[in-house]
Amino acid sequence: MKHSDSIWNEFIYGGHWLSIGGSAIVLSVMFLLDMQIKLEFLLIAYLGTQCIYNYNHHGEIDIDSVNNSNRTNHLERYREHFSLMTVLYGVGYFSLLAYFGNKQSLFFGGFLLLIGLFFTYKGKNISKKIVGFKSVYTASSWGLLVVFTAIYCSYSLNTSVLVLFVFVFLRWVVNTGFCDLKDIDSDKKEGLLTLPIVLNNNGLNFIHVINIISFLPIIIGVYIKALPDYALFSLILFFYSFYYIQKAKSEKTDILSLSYILADGEYYYWPFLLFMGFIFTSLL
Repeated sequence: MKHSDSIWNEFIYGGHWLSIGGSAIVLSVMFLLDMQIKLEFLLIAYLGTQCIYNYNHHGEIDIDSVNNSNRTNHLERYREHFSLMTVLYGVGYFSLLAYFGNKQSLFFGGFLLLIGLFFTYKGKNISKKIVGFKSVYTASSWGLLVVFTAIYCSYSLNTSVLVLFVFVFLRWVVNTGFCDLKDIDSDKKEGLLTLPIVLNNNGLNFIHVINIISFLPIIIGVYIKALPDYALFSLILFFYSFYYIQKAKSEKTDILSLSYILADGEYYYWPFLLFMGFIFTSLL
């Protein structure tokens, strides 16, 4: 394997691509709520996400071999180091949070990390009994990142925060619902009641509907002045998601690439679109 291929595989399969996307969500929240941009919190968000997903990879590496052999083969190369890596990410996360944050953010950050780790530890048992629990739980955890950002930046938990929580929650229902398509075989083997398994052929149509609904919080937020007008530029993401959801209907589609690259890569566009919207509305 070429060295460049190994780096790329680690970036994607090691979770860094998605973790940096989490930092992009934090940056977008700071921008929309006119907070001071705290660069250290972007790193904190990255480390926390990496800690959670590294723990998840450790717990699911054997299960992933059923339908995600490329990721399994890559992660097998340093399987024995998973525990150490998880601890190091966690130590870095709490060290920065303790140094730069406040007591409230340290407490909430610890709570949020435990929520993330819980699903791999116990959440799957619940997902065998409650339809869509995996999507709702994951989406709620990511939505709480909005609250975490507000607490860290000493921002009041007002209507604006609530609107963004709902928006992030719904966008992640779209993400998890779609990305669970690549895990159908392994999830069926475990008996999980994920949305694609339960909805079967209607799964993609359901995700299309949530994709539409997910932008209502932004529209309402702008209408009630809880969000700035340039937040409407995020509606462009509808077409982005529509593209990969529609493309997944093709039998020749590489669902792994659509999930890892496009679905998980959406969050990189958030701050860019908001910045473009800010420039555009400033010129009016």
